[in-house]
Amino acid sequence: MSRKALNIDGLGAETVGRFFDLNLVKTPADIYDLPQRRAELVGLERLGEKSIDNLLAGIEQSKTVPFARVLFGLGIRYVGETVAQKLALHYRTIGAILAAMAPELAAVPEVGGIIADSLAHWSQQPESHELVRRLTEAGVAMEVSGEPPQNLSERLAGLTFVLSGVFENYSREQLQELIQRHGGKITGSISKKLSYLVAGDNMGPAKREKALGFKVPIVSETELLAIVGE
Repeated sequence: MSRKALNIDGLGAETVGRFFDLNLVKTPADIYDLPQRRAELVGLERLGEKSIDNLLAGIEQSKTVPFARVLFGLGIRYVGETVAQKLALHYRTIGAILAAMAPELAAVPEVGGIIADSLAHWSQQPESHELVRRLTEAGVAMEVSGEPPQNLSERLAGLTFVLSGVFENYSREQLQELIQRHGGKITGSISKKLSYLVAGDNMGPAKREKALGFKVPIVSETELLAIVGE
């Protein structure tokens, strides 16, 4: 398996292909059934007992792989290593990712519309939920360990924000984190329910026009910082 994903020793592309042809592994969850099928593995040509023991030890060790790498290893279209890290940090659990809608996913740094649509589609499939269930039962990490960062305040509780453009003092990701740590939520689309559009330099004119049409307040980076007391 990929060294940047589950990184299971002894389970390279050739072995996975062989197991697939033999109907031993069809999904990532099937890997975790292999310890119960050791007798079948012993009977395979070119796979000695030492190799089998190393493989099964690698499978057990993979249960300690962090959630971000597990998410990457699920093979969701367009969800690469960096995107998986961003999603894991933002949502912290696979359950929260499965429950998120495409516009919300699109607002996560490094995600965007195409990846969000692909991930939302994956999350709606019954086989995806079954895969998650089996991996969870197998003991694979499906959430970020440790306590989440504590909110700085609840000044923005109940408010939603869209950020657009380039900002002077903070990156877009830093401003998104700041909003969230003051209780606000980030979304990727403008609607009449949106609380604020935070506008930076070179903001797309279509977003501005849409916000004006819905009478959504448009604030600058400086005005946002004043709202949260920074």
